[in-house]
Amino acid sequence: MSAPLTLEKNNLKLGFVALLDCAPLVVAREKGFFKKHGLNVVLCKESSWASIRDKVSFGLYDGAHMLAPMPLASTLGLNGNKTPMLTALALSQNGTAITLSLEFYTLLSKSIADWKDTSSVGAEFKKQVKNSKVKPVIATVYPYSNHHYLLRYWLEQQGINAETDVQLIAAPPTHMIPSLSNGAIDGYCVGEPWNSLALIQQIGGLLTTGHEIWGAHMEKVLGVTQEWANAHPNSHKALVNALYEACQWAEDSANKEELFQLLALPPYLDQAATQLANYTPPLAMEQHFAGKHVNVPDPKQGEFLLGQMLDCGQLSDTDNPADFATISRTVYRQDLFQKWVS
Repeated sequence: MSAPLTLEKNNLKLGFVALLDCAPLVVAREKGFFKKHGLNVVLCKESSWASIRDKVSFGLYDGAHMLAPMPLASTLGLNGNKTPMLTALALSQNGTAITLSLEFYTLLSKSIADWKDTSSVGAEFKKQVKNSKVKPVIATVYPYSNHHYLLRYWLEQQGINAETDVQLIAAPPTHMIPSLSNGAIDGYCVGEPWNSLALIQQIGGLLTTGHEIWGAHMEKVLGVTQEWANAHPNSHKALVNALYEACQWAEDSANKEELFQLLALPPYLDQAATQLANYTPPLAMEQHFAGKHVNVPDPKQGEFLLGQMLDCGQLSDTDNPADFATISRTVYRQDLFQKWVS
């Protein structure tokens, strides 16, 4: 039996945003996985991804629950301070959807018999957008997010120009439902529970899901700066292993009831989780926390995301796609995951 690691740092602060896929962090703290690995972790809730980015970048947090593209964007210095980051663990897969206002959804429903028929849904959506006198306003959570890229990708597939046919804005996840309810936006692309809650509260309808658009894709990751990882290799390894065990616990259907009880605690999702506990959305989100390939930070997915950044103008035309593989391997540390997670 190998000797326990000597941790460079035991007391950690991790940031998170109130989404269903913060579950591994909540589970690791509440079920004792952090303590099992010698860590004392404080979880700090933030309302926006920009705040998460900045507080990790400036060392106020040791790491955070992050959108999968965020470590890439930070490393490249896009939309903020250039801070090299990495991830050695994917926390979740899928769990994103596009939700429309009830008015917009009802209008589409007049011509859509089957919402699982993606071609007819797309054709009718395009028709309504093109005929609209005012550009529909659709929110995503952050410019450097799967949500932003998924939405633009889907619009392009339907022949809709994201620059001229609709107005895309950014809004924190917790602002989505109030903005939809008061008519400030016509739809949004966000992670759970904010899609299902719109349906439960009968203020919106589900257009399609991220899984339907892209198939299985990495959604959230554990993000740390490369400087922090280099200074705290043993603490980093302990953190990855604690969260990996928490991911497995959260994925086990036998733990579903307790998982939602934990998420419903006031420091986390509070009443939002309570409403979701026994609800199944009409279109499958296919959200997972563990399983084959779920937790591996796959550099190929990183290359794909860099391609999305290029396609929507976030990277310069002078950026060489041939470099994407090197950038992605530096940020998406599959090697550390394979080395550390047994």
